Amino acid sequence: MAKYGFIGTGNMAQAMIKGLLARQVAPADIAVSSPHTAAKLAQEWGVKALPAQQLIQASDVVVLAFLPNQLAAVVNTLDFGDKLVVSVLAGITVDQLVAATGTTQVVRTLPNINVAINQGITAYAKASLTAANDTAFQAFSDQLGQVVAVPEAEFAAFSAVAGSGPAYVFKFIDALAKAGVENGLSAELATAIATQTVAGSAQLLAVSGQSAQAMQDTVASPGGSTRAGLDDLAQQQFDAVVAHAIKATVNHKHA
Repeated sequence: MAKYGFIGTGNMAQAMIKGLLARQVAPADIAVSSPHTAAKLAQEWGVKALPAQQLIQASDVVVLAFLPNQLAAVVNTLDFGDKLVVSVLAGITVDQLVAATGTTQVVRTLPNINVAINQGITAYAKASLTAANDTAFQAFSDQLGQVVAVPEAEFAAFSAVAGSGPAYVFKFIDALAKAGVENGLSAELATAIATQTVAGSAQLLAVSGQSAQAMQDTVASPGGSTRAGLDDLAQQQFDAVVAHAIKATVNHKHA
């Protein structure tokens, strides 16, 4: 069984750890290093809290999951040897990772929060990995959901859609539920209905082999109430509102 180490224990690191634990990775095969929360996670989840260099030595895959501006300070005194280094540091390129870590065995990744339930979508770009580390990366990432190779120039757009996207989906669910409440449903029931409707619809789309646009027509009959709602969304410039939000996200990430 592979052993995994996380240097940094923020929200994304914790989501990835939850995903690994859900795939029956033993807590003893996961190590964490953080000045503030490693000991707490060790107590709560049974993972190991280790100093960073000891963590590297004990791990097959080392995940860098601290704040991007801490890269130089964190890795300055560390020796990664030939271990696979997986970065989730936003905005840090493969070349920057190689320069900072002193190893070419690095993969830049952009996961989203859904890795916590093994339903993530992760973009990656990698340096020149050994065959063993290439296999190790695929085995690691496959446990957390889908992975796609993406040119680094497209990472900002991927981040806006996949990384920030869950927040926008939660916003839509909240709006859908509030609309249900305004039309007579209890808040608890409306939220449950909206949540399951979005979850089920996404799964149905994934297995349908059809586009999201085509699937709308399987629900909306000509002249029916659903079509009336879709027409109203079009009049309210729904697509433009979403596109505007994504553009704002991309521009902010480039700022």
